[in-house]
Amino acid sequence: MFAKRILLAFIIIGAMATVAGAQSETETNTAASAEATHLPPIRVDCDAGQKIGHALQLARPGRTIRVTGTCKERVTITTDRLTLDGRGRAILDGAGGTGTDFDGVVIINSASGVTITGFTIQNGASGIVGQRGAAFAVRNTIVQDNAITGIVVADSSTADLTDCTMQRNRAGLDVFTGSSAILRRTINITENVVDGVEVNGNSVLEIRGATVKINNNHEFGLIAGPGSQVALFGFDESKGSTLTANGNGVAGIGLGGSNLTVFASNTTISAENNPIGIFLPADGSITSPFGRGTFLIKNNGIGLNFGEGSGAIIVGGLTVQNNGTGVLADAAGALTLVSIPSNPSSITGNTDVDVNLSFGTRSTINAVAVGTIICDRTVLSRGTTVCP
Repeated sequence: MFAKRILLAFIIIGAMATVAGAQSETETNTAASAEATHLPPIRVDCDAGQKIGHALQLARPGRTIRVTGTCKERVTITTDRLTLDGRGRAILDGAGGTGTDFDGVVIINSASGVTITGFTIQNGASGIVGQRGAAFAVRNTIVQDNAITGIVVADSSTADLTDCTMQRNRAGLDVFTGSSAILRRTINITENVVDGVEVNGNSVLEIRGATVKINNNHEFGLIAGPGSQVALFGFDESKGSTLTANGNGVAGIGLGGSNLTVFASNTTISAENNPIGIFLPADGSITSPFGRGTFLIKNNGIGLNFGEGSGAIIVGGLTVQNNGTGVLADAAGALTLVSIPSNPSSITGNTDVDVNLSFGTRSTINAVAVGTIICDRTVLSRGTTVCP
Protein backbone atom coordinates (compact mmCIF):
# COMPACT_ATOMS: atom_id res chain seq x y z
CA MET A 1 0.00 0.00 0.00
CA PHE A 2 2.86 2.40 0.86
CA ALA A 3 4.50 1.68 -2.49
CA LYS A 4 1.25 2.39 -4.32
CA ARG A 5 0.90 5.74 -2.50
CA ILE A 6 4.47 6.68 -3.45
CA LEU A 7 3.76 5.76 -7.12
CA LEU A 8 0.51 7.76 -7.10
CA ALA A 9 2.33 10.77 -5.66
CA PHE A 10 4.93 10.61 -8.42
CA ILE A 11 2.16 10.38 -11.08
CA ILE A 12 0.38 13.42 -9.63
CA ILE A 13 3.60 15.43 -9.39
CA GLY A 14 4.51 14.46 -12.96
CA ALA A 15 1.10 15.46 -14.26
CA MET A 16 1.29 18.80 -12.45
CA ALA A 17 4.72 19.40 -13.96
CA THR A 18 3.41 18.59 -17.46
CA VAL A 19 0.46 20.99 -17.08
CA ALA A 20 2.73 23.69 -15.70
CA GLY A 21 5.15 23.14 -18.55
CA ALA A 22 2.39 23.32 -21.16
CA GLN A 23 1.02 26.49 -19.55
CA SER A 24 4.48 28.00 -19.48
CA GLU A 25 5.01 27.11 -23.15
CA THR A 26 1.63 28.64 -24.09
CA GLU A 27 2.43 31.82 -22.19
CA THR A 28 5.85 31.98 -23.86
CA ASN A 29 4.35 31.53 -27.34
CA THR A 30 1.69 34.16 -26.65
CA ALA A 31 4.29 36.60 -25.41
CA ALA A 32 6.51 35.89 -28.42
CA SER A 33 3.59 36.47 -30.79
CA ALA A 34 2.69 39.74 -29.09
CA GLU A 35 6.32 40.81 -29.23
CA ALA A 36 6.50 39.96 -32.95
CA THR A 37 3.37 42.02 -33.62
CA HIS A 38 4.98 45.11 -32.11
CA LEU A 39 8.35 44.65 -33.80
CA PRO A 40 9.14 46.78 -36.85
CA PRO A 41 8.45 45.08 -40.22
CA ILE A 42 11.06 42.89 -41.86
CA ARG A 43 12.04 44.70 -45.04
CA VAL A 44 12.78 42.88 -48.28
CA ASP A 45 14.12 44.74 -51.32
CA CYS A 46 13.93 42.27 -54.18
CA ASP A 47 15.59 44.70 -56.59
CA ALA A 48 18.64 44.54 -54.31
CA GLY A 49 18.72 40.73 -54.45
CA GLN A 50 16.93 40.04 -51.15
CA LYS A 51 14.45 37.16 -50.92
CA ILE A 52 11.00 36.85 -49.34
CA GLY A 53 11.70 33.17 -48.68
CA HIS A 54 14.62 34.05 -46.42
CA ALA A 55 12.47 36.53 -44.47
CA LEU A 56 9.77 33.88 -44.03
CA GLN A 57 12.29 31.58 -42.38
CA LEU A 58 13.01 34.26 -39.76
CA ALA A 59 9.50 35.57 -39.15
CA ARG A 60 7.47 34.58 -36.10
CA PRO A 61 3.66 34.70 -35.86
CA GLY A 62 2.34 38.24 -35.97
CA ARG A 63 5.21 39.68 -37.99
CA THR A 64 4.88 41.83 -41.13
CA ILE A 65 7.20 41.43 -44.12
CA ARG A 66 7.29 44.61 -46.19
CA VAL A 67 8.37 44.04 -49.80
CA THR A 68 9.58 46.37 -52.53
CA GLY A 69 10.67 45.69 -56.09
CA THR A 70 10.12 42.74 -58.40
CA CYS A 71 10.62 39.36 -56.73
CA LYS A 72 11.20 36.36 -59.01
CA GLU A 73 10.54 33.53 -56.59
CA ARG A 74 7.85 31.21 -55.26
CA VAL A 75 7.18 31.17 -51.56
CA THR A 76 5.38 28.95 -49.05
CA ILE A 77 3.84 30.31 -45.84
CA THR A 78 3.39 27.89 -42.94
CA THR A 79 3.49 30.39 -40.04
CA ASP A 80 0.27 31.83 -38.61
CA ARG A 81 -0.64 35.53 -38.57
CA LEU A 82 1.96 36.70 -41.04
CA THR A 83 1.43 39.69 -43.32
CA LEU A 84 3.10 40.14 -46.71
CA ASP A 85 2.78 43.82 -47.60
CA GLY A 86 3.74 44.96 -51.10
CA ARG A 87 2.68 48.57 -50.44
CA GLY A 88 0.67 48.53 -53.70
CA ARG A 89 3.79 48.38 -55.88
CA ALA A 90 5.66 45.12 -55.35
CA ILE A 91 5.54 42.35 -57.97
CA LEU A 92 5.85 38.67 -57.15
CA ASP A 93 6.67 36.82 -60.37
CA GLY A 94 6.68 33.03 -60.66
CA ALA A 95 8.95 33.27 -63.72
CA GLY A 96 6.97 30.78 -65.78
CA GLY A 97 3.70 28.92 -65.50
CA THR A 98 4.45 25.22 -65.07
CA GLY A 99 3.07 22.66 -62.63
CA THR A 100 -0.41 21.93 -61.24
CA ASP A 101 -3.21 23.92 -59.60
CA PHE A 102 -1.40 23.53 -56.28
CA ASP A 103 1.92 24.98 -57.50
CA GLY A 104 1.44 28.60 -56.51
CA VAL A 105 3.62 31.65 -56.66
CA VAL A 106 2.41 31.98 -53.06
CA ILE A 107 1.33 28.84 -51.19
CA ILE A 108 -0.38 29.14 -47.80
CA ASN A 109 -0.15 25.69 -46.28
CA SER A 110 -2.31 25.11 -43.18
CA ALA A 111 -1.48 28.55 -41.78
CA SER A 112 -4.22 30.83 -40.40
CA GLY A 113 -4.48 34.59 -40.09
CA VAL A 114 -2.26 35.20 -43.13
CA THR A 115 -2.70 38.47 -45.05
CA ILE A 116 -1.36 39.32 -48.50
CA THR A 117 -1.82 42.95 -49.49
CA GLY A 118 -0.65 45.37 -52.14
CA PHE A 119 0.95 42.97 -54.68
CA THR A 120 0.81 42.03 -58.31
CA ILE A 121 1.22 38.23 -58.40
CA GLN A 122 1.83 36.70 -61.82
CA ASN A 123 3.39 34.13 -64.14
CA GLY A 124 3.00 31.01 -62.03
CA ALA A 125 1.06 27.80 -62.49
CA SER A 126 -1.38 29.34 -59.99
CA GLY A 127 -1.02 32.72 -58.34
CA ILE A 128 -2.10 32.18 -54.72
CA VAL A 129 -2.91 28.75 -53.28
CA GLY A 130 -4.53 28.26 -49.87
CA GLN A 131 -4.67 24.60 -48.90
CA ARG A 132 -5.06 22.14 -46.03
CA GLY A 133 -7.26 24.29 -43.85
CA ALA A 134 -5.51 27.60 -44.54
CA ALA A 135 -7.28 30.81 -43.49
CA PHE A 136 -6.09 33.90 -45.34
CA ALA A 137 -7.00 37.35 -46.63
CA VAL A 138 -5.99 39.00 -49.90
CA ARG A 139 -6.35 42.76 -50.23
CA ASN A 140 -5.60 45.34 -52.91
CA THR A 141 -3.92 42.72 -55.06
CA ILE A 142 -3.84 41.86 -58.78
CA VAL A 143 -3.42 38.20 -59.70
CA GLN A 144 -2.76 37.81 -63.41
CA ASP A 145 -1.28 35.79 -66.27
CA ASN A 146 -1.04 32.50 -64.39
CA ALA A 147 -1.20 29.32 -66.47
CA ILE A 148 -3.88 27.57 -64.41
CA THR A 149 -5.68 29.59 -61.70
CA GLY A 150 -5.39 33.04 -60.20
CA ILE A 151 -6.47 32.19 -56.63
CA VAL A 152 -7.07 28.64 -55.35
CA VAL A 153 -8.99 27.98 -52.11
CA ALA A 154 -8.86 24.24 -51.38
CA ASP A 155 -9.08 21.52 -48.73
CA SER A 156 -11.42 23.19 -46.20
CA SER A 157 -9.64 26.53 -46.49
CA THR A 158 -11.18 30.00 -46.16
CA ALA A 159 -10.33 33.16 -48.09
CA ASP A 160 -11.41 36.76 -47.55
CA LEU A 161 -10.85 38.82 -50.71
CA THR A 162 -11.10 42.62 -50.73
CA ASP A 163 -10.42 44.97 -53.67
CA CYS A 164 -8.85 42.29 -55.86
CA THR A 165 -8.49 41.69 -59.59
CA MET A 166 -8.05 38.25 -61.21
CA GLN A 167 -7.36 38.61 -64.91
CA ARG A 168 -5.91 36.69 -67.86
CA ASN A 169 -5.42 33.45 -65.93
CA ARG A 170 -6.84 30.16 -67.18
CA ALA A 171 -9.45 30.47 -64.40
CA GLY A 172 -9.73 33.46 -62.12
CA LEU A 173 -10.85 31.99 -58.78
CA ASP A 174 -11.35 28.31 -57.86
CA VAL A 175 -13.00 27.34 -54.55
CA PHE A 176 -13.36 23.61 -53.89
CA THR A 177 -13.37 20.64 -51.46
CA GLY A 178 -15.39 22.12 -48.63
CA SER A 179 -13.84 25.58 -48.81
CA SER A 180 -15.28 29.09 -48.76
CA ALA A 181 -14.46 32.54 -50.07
CA ILE A 182 -15.94 35.93 -49.15
CA LEU A 183 -15.82 38.77 -51.69
CA ARG A 184 -15.79 42.37 -50.40
CA ARG A 185 -15.70 45.89 -51.84
CA THR A 186 -14.55 45.85 -55.49
CA ILE A 187 -13.78 42.53 -57.18
CA ASN A 188 -12.94 42.29 -60.90
CA ILE A 189 -12.59 38.87 -62.52
CA THR A 190 -12.11 39.32 -66.22
CA GLU A 191 -10.59 37.98 -69.45
CA ASN A 192 -9.72 34.57 -68.03
CA VAL A 193 -9.14 31.87 -70.63
CA VAL A 194 -11.80 29.45 -69.34
CA ASP A 195 -14.00 30.52 -66.41
CA GLY A 196 -13.99 33.55 -64.17
CA VAL A 197 -15.04 31.73 -60.99
CA GLU A 198 -15.42 28.00 -60.27
CA VAL A 199 -17.08 26.73 -57.06
CA ASN A 200 -17.15 22.97 -56.50
CA GLY A 201 -17.18 20.17 -53.93
CA ASN A 202 -19.67 21.50 -51.35
CA SER A 203 -18.06 24.93 -51.22
CA VAL A 204 -19.47 28.43 -50.70
CA LEU A 205 -18.84 31.72 -52.48
CA GLU A 206 -20.30 34.62 -50.50
CA ILE A 207 -20.72 38.18 -51.73
CA ARG A 208 -20.70 40.51 -48.73
CA GLY A 209 -20.81 44.24 -49.32
CA ALA A 210 -19.16 43.91 -52.72
CA THR A 211 -19.38 45.09 -56.30
CA VAL A 212 -18.38 41.94 -58.17
CA LYS A 213 -17.77 42.10 -61.92
CA ILE A 214 -17.20 38.74 -63.62
CA ASN A 215 -17.12 39.87 -67.23
CA ASN A 216 -15.63 38.88 -70.58
CA ASN A 217 -14.33 35.46 -69.60
CA HIS A 218 -14.04 32.99 -72.47
CA GLU A 219 -16.45 30.34 -71.14
CA PHE A 220 -18.50 30.80 -67.95
CA GLY A 221 -18.42 33.93 -65.85
CA LEU A 222 -19.29 31.98 -62.71
CA ILE A 223 -19.98 28.24 -62.55
CA ALA A 224 -20.93 26.35 -59.39
CA GLY A 225 -21.04 22.55 -59.21
CA PRO A 226 -22.92 19.97 -57.14
CA GLY A 227 -23.56 20.76 -53.49
CA SER A 228 -22.11 24.26 -53.70
CA GLN A 229 -23.66 27.67 -53.09
CA VAL A 230 -23.31 31.24 -54.28
CA ALA A 231 -24.83 33.44 -51.60
CA LEU A 232 -25.81 36.98 -50.76
CA PHE A 233 -26.86 36.39 -47.15
CA GLY A 234 -29.08 38.73 -45.19
CA PHE A 235 -26.34 40.50 -43.23
CA ASP A 236 -26.41 44.29 -42.94
CA GLU A 237 -22.94 44.27 -44.53
CA SER A 238 -24.34 42.52 -47.59
CA LYS A 239 -26.94 45.17 -48.43
CA GLY A 240 -26.45 46.80 -51.80
CA SER A 241 -24.13 44.13 -53.15
CA THR A 242 -24.01 43.52 -56.90
CA LEU A 243 -22.97 40.58 -59.04
CA THR A 244 -22.46 41.31 -62.73
CA ALA A 245 -21.74 38.50 -65.18
CA ASN A 246 -21.71 40.08 -68.63
CA GLY A 247 -20.13 39.28 -71.96
CA ASN A 248 -18.92 35.77 -71.15
CA GLY A 249 -18.46 33.14 -73.86
CA VAL A 250 -20.90 30.41 -72.72
CA ALA A 251 -23.03 31.76 -69.87
CA GLY A 252 -22.93 34.52 -67.31
CA ILE A 253 -23.78 32.20 -64.40
CA GLY A 254 -23.97 28.39 -64.41
CA LEU A 255 -25.59 26.45 -61.57
CA GLY A 256 -25.22 22.68 -61.93
CA GLY A 257 -26.62 20.98 -58.84
CA SER A 258 -25.91 24.16 -56.90
CA ASN A 259 -27.85 27.09 -55.52
CA LEU A 260 -27.83 30.87 -55.91
CA THR A 261 -29.25 32.37 -52.69
CA VAL A 262 -30.34 36.01 -52.49
CA PHE A 263 -31.45 37.14 -49.03
CA ALA A 264 -29.75 40.57 -48.79
CA SER A 265 -31.64 43.81 -49.41
CA ASN A 266 -31.07 46.08 -52.41
CA THR A 267 -28.91 43.54 -54.21
CA THR A 268 -28.61 43.18 -57.97
CA ILE A 269 -27.75 40.15 -60.12
CA SER A 270 -27.02 41.12 -63.73
CA ALA A 271 -26.40 38.72 -66.63
CA GLU A 272 -26.26 40.49 -69.97
CA ASN A 273 -24.75 39.94 -73.43
CA ASN A 274 -23.96 36.25 -72.94
CA PRO A 275 -25.16 33.31 -75.08
CA ILE A 276 -27.06 32.25 -71.93
CA GLY A 277 -27.69 34.63 -69.04
CA ILE A 278 -28.17 32.11 -66.20
CA PHE A 279 -27.87 28.42 -67.08
CA LEU A 280 -29.15 25.70 -64.74
CA PRO A 281 -28.30 22.48 -66.61
CA ALA A 282 -29.44 19.92 -64.00
CA ASP A 283 -30.73 20.22 -60.43
CA GLY A 284 -29.63 23.82 -60.06
CA SER A 285 -31.75 26.37 -58.24
CA ILE A 286 -32.24 30.07 -57.55
CA THR A 287 -33.71 31.06 -54.17
CA SER A 288 -34.82 34.68 -53.76
CA PRO A 289 -37.99 34.41 -51.61
CA PHE A 290 -38.19 37.77 -49.85
CA GLY A 291 -38.47 40.30 -52.69
CA ARG A 292 -35.16 41.92 -51.77
CA GLY A 293 -33.15 41.25 -54.91
CA THR A 294 -33.18 42.51 -58.48
CA PHE A 295 -32.36 40.27 -61.46
CA LEU A 296 -31.51 41.95 -64.76
CA ILE A 297 -31.37 39.34 -67.53
CA LYS A 298 -30.98 41.17 -70.82
CA ASN A 299 -29.57 40.85 -74.34
CA ASN A 300 -28.64 37.16 -74.11
CA GLY A 301 -29.38 34.39 -76.59
CA ILE A 302 -31.42 32.73 -73.82
CA GLY A 303 -32.12 34.67 -70.65
CA LEU A 304 -32.88 31.94 -68.07
CA ASN A 305 -32.33 28.33 -69.13
CA PHE A 306 -33.65 25.64 -66.75
CA GLY A 307 -32.65 22.03 -67.41
CA GLU A 308 -33.70 18.73 -65.88
CA GLY A 309 -34.79 19.05 -62.26
CA SER A 310 -33.74 22.69 -62.00
CA GLY A 311 -35.99 25.36 -60.58
CA ALA A 312 -36.35 28.73 -58.92
CA ILE A 313 -38.26 30.74 -56.36
CA ILE A 314 -37.93 34.38 -57.41
CA VAL A 315 -40.27 36.76 -55.63
CA GLY A 316 -40.04 40.23 -57.14
CA GLY A 317 -37.37 42.06 -59.03
CA LEU A 318 -37.07 39.86 -62.13
CA THR A 319 -36.60 41.61 -65.49
CA VAL A 320 -36.04 39.36 -68.51
CA GLN A 321 -35.88 41.49 -71.63
CA ASN A 322 -34.40 41.71 -75.13
CA ASN A 323 -33.12 38.14 -75.16
CA GLY A 324 -33.78 35.66 -77.96
CA THR A 325 -35.83 33.42 -75.65
CA GLY A 326 -36.61 34.94 -72.27
CA VAL A 327 -37.18 31.85 -70.10
CA LEU A 328 -36.60 28.33 -71.45
CA ALA A 329 -37.50 25.41 -69.15
CA ASP A 330 -37.09 21.86 -70.43
CA ALA A 331 -37.87 19.03 -67.95
CA ALA A 332 -37.44 21.55 -65.15
CA GLY A 333 -38.67 21.06 -61.61
CA ALA A 334 -40.72 23.65 -59.74
CA LEU A 335 -40.46 27.11 -61.26
CA THR A 336 -42.09 29.85 -59.14
CA LEU A 337 -41.98 33.44 -60.38
CA VAL A 338 -43.96 36.06 -58.45
CA SER A 339 -44.24 39.81 -58.92
CA ILE A 340 -44.88 42.12 -55.96
CA PRO A 341 -45.93 45.80 -56.06
CA SER A 342 -42.82 47.01 -54.27
CA ASN A 343 -40.49 45.14 -56.64
CA PRO A 344 -42.33 44.15 -59.84
CA SER A 345 -41.28 41.46 -62.32
CA SER A 346 -41.64 41.24 -66.09
CA ILE A 347 -40.68 38.88 -68.91
CA THR A 348 -41.35 40.89 -72.06
CA GLY A 349 -39.83 42.09 -75.29
CA ASN A 350 -37.81 38.97 -76.06
CA THR A 351 -37.29 38.30 -79.76
CA ASP A 352 -38.44 34.68 -80.19
CA VAL A 353 -40.69 33.98 -77.22
CA ASP A 354 -40.86 35.27 -73.67
CA VAL A 355 -41.53 31.94 -71.88
CA ASN A 356 -41.10 28.47 -73.39
CA LEU A 357 -42.01 25.51 -71.13
CA SER A 358 -41.65 21.86 -72.16
CA PHE A 359 -41.30 18.20 -71.15
CA GLY A 360 -43.04 18.10 -67.80
CA THR A 361 -41.92 21.43 -66.39
CA ARG A 362 -44.03 22.67 -63.47
CA SER A 363 -44.53 26.42 -63.28
CA THR A 364 -46.31 28.92 -61.05
CA ILE A 365 -46.25 32.43 -62.50
CA ASN A 366 -48.16 35.04 -60.49
CA ALA A 367 -48.69 38.72 -61.37
CA VAL A 368 -45.59 38.74 -63.62
CA ALA A 369 -45.99 40.70 -66.84
CA VAL A 370 -45.43 38.08 -69.56
CA GLY A 371 -45.61 38.82 -73.26
CA THR A 372 -45.82 35.43 -74.95
CA ILE A 373 -45.83 31.90 -73.51
CA ILE A 374 -45.78 28.51 -75.23
CA CYS A 375 -45.95 25.07 -73.61
CA ASP A 376 -46.19 21.46 -74.68
CA ARG A 377 -48.90 19.11 -73.42
CA THR A 378 -46.74 17.70 -70.58
CA VAL A 379 -46.37 21.02 -68.77
CA LEU A 380 -48.21 21.71 -65.51
CA SER A 381 -48.80 25.43 -65.02
CA ARG A 382 -50.81 27.55 -62.63
CA GLY A 383 -51.03 31.14 -61.45
CA THR A 384 -52.14 34.25 -63.29
CA THR A 385 -50.08 33.26 -66.32
CA VAL A 386 -50.75 29.72 -67.56
CA CYS A 387 -50.19 27.75 -70.72
CA PRO A 388 -52.57 28.73 -73.53
